[in-house]
Amino acid sequence: MQQIFQNVVINRQEINSIEFENESLEIPLYPGGEKTFEILITNQGSPTHIHLSASEELKGMITFLRNNPYVLQKEYVSAVARIPQEGRVLTKGQIIITAGYGSRKKGFPVLLGKVEAKPQEYLGDTSYKSLDQEGLNSQKLSFAPIKKAYSQRSGSGGLSWLSSSFLESLRGSFSASVGKRANRNMKNDERIRFNIVFGGFLLLVVSFFLYFILPESLQFKVSFPQALLFSIFFVICITYILLKILEKS
Repeated sequence: MQQIFQNVVINRQEINSIEFENESLEIPLYPGGEKTFEILITNQGSPTHIHLSASEELKGMITFLRNNPYVLQKEYVSAVARIPQEGRVLTKGQIIITAGYGSRKKGFPVLLGKVEAKPQEYLGDTSYKSLDQEGLNSQKLSFAPIKKAYSQRSGSGGLSWLSSSFLESLRGSFSASVGKRANRNMKNDERIRFNIVFGGFLLLVVSFFLYFILPESLQFKVSFPQALLFSIFFVICITYILLKILEKS
């Protein structure tokens, strides 16, 4: 048994009266789709024939397997709803119930199809546009006070310009003097370092000559670690002196 979408009650209030349990019926479908549903007919009076039909808007879209059933107490009527492949996405119409051999007729609204939601991409684009517009407005507002402040400062006359130029000249002279002092300090440090290395080199050379010139009674003894340290220091001094000579040349 298919799902019951509507319950129709006849002969409850009076002879040939027609009542609907649901005020309207929604059948969600896409073009090319098809759905079968049931309509329950409940008779609370004497047995009778009823007739089921669709309004002009739903002709060809809703088909009743039995459109003129004989109802004793309860009767299920199967119906098929379909939308053609190239049909409308959403169609509004009515299913009409006729009782008493045409003396009483009543229908309930039917919505066949699905309501298409707006694409989210379009909403995203509009949100980006609104954000960009808000950003431009905020930039305009932030630029306005800056321009006013600049105009107020420039409008104070030539005194502000003279004071600014005077301050810039003071800053330039101060930075130049600081740079000269730094260069002088660096040169003095290099000279001191060079003098120390050169003095150590001369001391090593003098001690080397003394070791071979002095007689054996006056010669000083040199161990292997001391000789290794003297040789390393000698190589470092010669390398440093040669590098400085190359830099000056």
